[in-house]
Amino acid sequence: MTVALVLSGEAAPGLYGQLESLGVRRVDAAERTGPGLLTVAAAARAVGERVLLCVGGDACPEPILARLLSAGGTAAFTGAGRPARWSATSPTSPTSPTRTLSDNSNNSTAANDELTPPEGGALIVDPPDLRVLASAAEALAAADAGPVSVDTLVAELTGRGVTVRVLDAGPDSEGAVAQLLADPAARDVARWAALRRLTPTALYGISLGLGLVAAIWFSELAVRATLLAVIALAGSFLAGRAGSLLAATTPANEIRSATRSPLTSWPLISWVGAAAGLLTELGLYAALAASAELNAVAPLVPQVPGVTAPPGTTVPGLSGTFGSSLQNTFIATIGGAGTAGVWRLAIAAAILLGLRRLAELGYEQAARGPGSLFPRSVMNTIEQAATLPTGERLVLIVFATVFFGPRLAFGILLAWGALAAGWLLAGQIAHSLTQDPDDARPGFSLNAYRGDGMLARWFGLLVQGRLVPLPPVLVGLLVTCVLAGLGLSNLSGVLLLTPIEAMMLAALGAWHPHDGRLDWLVPTLLTAGECVFLAALGLSRHVTGALIFALLAAVLIRHIDLAYRARAGYGLLVDRFGLGWEGRMLLVAIAAIAGILPFAFALLSGYLWLLFCWEFLSGWLRIPGRSTEEAPVDRHRPRRGRRPAAPA
Repeated sequence: MTVALVLSGEAAPGLYGQLESLGVRRVDAAERTGPGLLTVAAAARAVGERVLLCVGGDACPEPILARLLSAGGTAAFTGAGRPARWSATSPTSPTSPTRTLSDNSNNSTAANDELTPPEGGALIVDPPDLRVLASAAEALAAADAGPVSVDTLVAELTGRGVTVRVLDAGPDSEGAVAQLLADPAARDVARWAALRRLTPTALYGISLGLGLVAAIWFSELAVRATLLAVIALAGSFLAGRAGSLLAATTPANEIRSATRSPLTSWPLISWVGAAAGLLTELGLYAALAASAELNAVAPLVPQVPGVTAPPGTTVPGLSGTFGSSLQNTFIATIGGAGTAGVWRLAIAAAILLGLRRLAELGYEQAARGPGSLFPRSVMNTIEQAATLPTGERLVLIVFATVFFGPRLAFGILLAWGALAAGWLLAGQIAHSLTQDPDDARPGFSLNAYRGDGMLARWFGLLVQGRLVPLPPVLVGLLVTCVLAGLGLSNLSGVLLLTPIEAMMLAALGAWHPHDGRLDWLVPTLLTAGECVFLAALGLSRHVTGALIFALLAAVLIRHIDLAYRARAGYGLLVDRFGLGWEGRMLLVAIAAIAGILPFAFALLSGYLWLLFCWEFLSGWLRIPGRSTEEAPVDRHRPRRGRRPAAPA
């Protein structure tokens, strides 16, 4: 059984009933300052069962509370990196006189003024740690630290030797690799980094650097290079986990005061962590696909089902210790013949990775819960690993590549990843369909997740936001996928514009507030349509696989960048500089008609990657300077002489 204490002057409506429905035996209220902390200390000494502390007036998502109640040991949800909440007066139509999102990279002051940081967080303490909780609460009350937050309590407990499992320690944080292997060492790294005034962004930078070094070494596939690549990749994942734990357990005002660095706002920290992980994994995919070409020293043979490869030949992508034993099996035909087949697998894996992340972000914005959660009480570690989070994906890639080569690694990654993504998506859809519409967060900010260009916005004015956005997107995606399956090489001239015309139906919903139960799927489906068209067109016109991969990776990074901007409240309603999804599709189609498609792929991918670097420097780095973009956690006055806290 569990006893809950709500530390807030005014709890969110429905929180008490929510806790009782989850099986909490007793729910009491207390203040967040000295008297309330003394109440926490008294309760910790009096009860002999677990104590759940809900801090702040903003209710935690029900899946988070369920996970905390089902988690073993002492665990916390600090709320780090959660999306900003929009005020109830946010406009929901194109005719509204006020706007909360900017049209360009210059952010609107009015938008900043309407943002309020989420306060909610929760901490569950196991009975063996209750005495430590009591002493920590009494120490905070004696220090008169002001209204406490969850990260304050976590810092006190970890400083007294309690191991606290942080549930919001970054995207794709669930799984056996992260929980059992990486996090114990990552806590020590995070503590070391905090004592040396390192910020989470610095750890993410180290993670990205090691990840790209690992990708370069993986492209060689020699024994020594592979060993170095595995070590570098492990260091990259460890540094990323340490950065996430440091960000989740240390208040941003303490990081800022300790480091005097502007790179400490929650929107930037969250985006840098996500970008570092995405770039590392995309770079790893590209390196593995390139290794099939760089290491093809033996004569190559086309893969034909049922035909045995003669001695002395090598199937591209099948290498490693036992790869040669698979060259006469169906594994050798996965993705197609030659090195082009390996690139096709890498392209499909990159698309699946980006779409999964976009779906998680959209669900998180609409359903008030982390996108990686399946709507059940909790999944055990093995079940969480089955959803193939980041740690499991990296381990799978390493073992499959070392023993069998990148072709089998991509094959398993796609098959398992598609099943895992479908399982998570089914749970998210089921939860959205059963959710009370009044509990959903206002959906206007989902418009900026779409990545519309000028043409789509103008086209959407025809219906003035009256058309529901999901059906036209589904129709456009269906037509695009059917044409791609039949082969875009069969389309010539202006007929290549047919998929774009079908996808332009989705532009009719550009001005809709996206407040439907499943409208959070729209940005992901738009991205899927764009990626399918670009990949199918490039492959049908025999564009180099590396160019197709580079363009699709840039497109996915652009969409996810826009989603993180909108998540933080600084989204772009019109993606002018990025040309929008419809602008990029139209540009590539015109280049194919003109017969210069490879040149267009190279030019557009280079432009988007330069735009990503430029807008990070000119856009994201401006965010920390604005007072309205501070950490979305409750403020407290730090104790004098206290160093930045780090996880246990």
